[in-house]
Amino acid sequence: MAKNRDSEADSSGRKSRVVVTNIMRAILLIALFIGYTYSRNLILIFSIIGLFVTFLPYILSRMFKREVPASFEIMLLLFVYGLLYYGKIKGFYDQFLIVDVLLTLSAAFIFGLIGLTLSYALYREESLKANPFVIAIFAFCFAVSIGVLWECLEFGLDYTLGFHLQKSAFDTMKDVLANVAGSAFVSSLGYFYLKTGKIIFVSSAVEKLVHKHAYKIGVNKDKEQLKEHVKRIIDKGENNKIEFKSTLRTNVHTKQVDKNVEHATIKTMAGYLNSDGGTLIIGVDDSRNILGIEQDNFVSHDNLALHLTSLIKDHIGAEFLPFINFEIVDLDGKYIIKVDCDKSNKEVFVKNGKDEHFYVRNGPSTAMLGGRELVEYINNRFK
Repeated sequence: MAKNRDSEADSSGRKSRVVVTNIMRAILLIALFIGYTYSRNLILIFSIIGLFVTFLPYILSRMFKREVPASFEIMLLLFVYGLLYYGKIKGFYDQFLIVDVLLTLSAAFIFGLIGLTLSYALYREESLKANPFVIAIFAFCFAVSIGVLWECLEFGLDYTLGFHLQKSAFDTMKDVLANVAGSAFVSSLGYFYLKTGKIIFVSSAVEKLVHKHAYKIGVNKDKEQLKEHVKRIIDKGENNKIEFKSTLRTNVHTKQVDKNVEHATIKTMAGYLNSDGGTLIIGVDDSRNILGIEQDNFVSHDNLALHLTSLIKDHIGAEFLPFINFEIVDLDGKYIIKVDCDKSNKEVFVKNGKDEHFYVRNGPSTAMLGGRELVEYINNRFK
């Protein structure tokens, strides 16, 4: 039933995207014709820009071989239409100051979201080591910089072609201040998201795009360096911040999928989250022998990643996904999973059926707490 609903939503989104895109292209083509016929250079230039943007999602999907979400595309098209066509060509800004301010705030919000997502994606890829405040500052600076570049574009068009987009110094400063306010708003929400772990404010589409093409754009670790790093972890052996698991879901004795094996993995992650963080290596036994994850019999690595993500969501909670980062590493022909768990800022309970349990790290093992011991630990660790 859920799959049917998702399919219907995707179909509806695609239909809406086609309708909105074609309507916009038709209007922009008419505007382009008027601009060319009556020598209205401003209309002509912004109509060409608008037409290009309508094809941008298609270009991106071809470049990265990943479909741009319909909702994101429709939002982009409507925003550009309102900003470029109505705002600048039809002169609504002159009549309604609030329209100018709101559209500038919208632009700052979108660019702030992009900046936040890029910095967060770099953080997830371990190419950026920074606290949430620094990441939020980056998002703010990114959005403000784009806004300033836009004002420079308007000034350039005014100076070279006499378009009078900037009516006065007050008009320019109004746009800059609106951009700063919008950037501050989105970066503040981003800071709150990173601190609390609530998945509400980062574009999953952009993050997945960066993750999928991390090697191409140079934000991931060198493969050989990563292999050496994992080998050094294995050589150290298990301790309070490193643990090995032979498999993710398969019982090594019965060769069958075993929910208890999955539960052991989940409770180790929760133990790290509730303690000081740590690394879990799946595909290595207690004697440091590299067994590989092939014995879990997943169709593909993508299927394995989806399964592990689903386990985390179902048994730990989606709000803790930002604290958990895993990657599949090739160690001389055998693949293992390296799972890094950060220290959580709030208590994590593992859901197992109708029960919920609390785990912490106790030396090289994971222990369950209950009763007074649990209350005291939470009061000392999270309050």
